[in-house]
Amino acid sequence: MPLYEVMFIVQPDLEGEALEGAISRVKELMERENGEIVSLKKMGKRKMAYEIKDFKEGFYVIVNLQASREVVPALDHFFKVNEGYLRYIVIRLEEEKKEQKNEKEIVENVQEDNKEE
Repeated sequence: MPLYEVMFIVQPDLEGEALEGAISRVKELMERENGEIVSLKKMGKRKMAYEIKDFKEGFYVIVNLQASREVVPALDHFFKVNEGYLRYIVIRLEEEKKEQKNEKEIVENVQEDNKEE
């Protein structure tokens, strides 16, 4: 199963149980879609680069998730339908790792060619 990174921003006016509830609803959806949460990191309240829905700050959460492809449309629908979430992004990490590996191999090959000359 592919590895995904999901980052979402929760409204800053949600605190305590409301904030934990917003995070747990996302976790429940991920588990319902047969996803396995690898890590969950609460980044805390941070100032955003620009206002979103009249909010200048947001509570950032990053989740690494191992799941099938079906989880992406489910997350898209969830974040669009439910209130309290300002922004989100889902990134597939395996392709990123492959690209980094290919770039590293190219650099190593160039270095080897330079040594031979």
